[in-house]
Amino acid sequence: MPRPEHIQAVKELEQNEIEQELFDSCLEHAEGDDLKARTIYLHRRSAELKISKEDLDEREKWPMLLPLLVLYTLGAIGVLLLVFGFLGFQLNWW
Repeated sequence: MPRPEHIQAVKELEQNEIEQELFDSCLEHAEGDDLKARTIYLHRRSAELKISKEDLDEREKWPMLLPLLVLYTLGAIGVLLLVFGFLGFQLNWW
């Protein structure tokens, strides 16, 4: 099963939306052979897309942690206030 980054690189080639500098370097490396250049482009572009997706995952993981910690902390404090408020009212602490 093809990876999503490979599928995107193939679509770029089919729709002629390639990164020209990368394709030119691939064509130079393939010594003018267009088929080899396309294969090299697919390999390199897939690797670039995979790296950028991994970086995005790493960056997105931690910003979501802070709001969750705040919500859980506020929830825990709220539950404690409710419990102690109920107990204080029932046991006439005030």
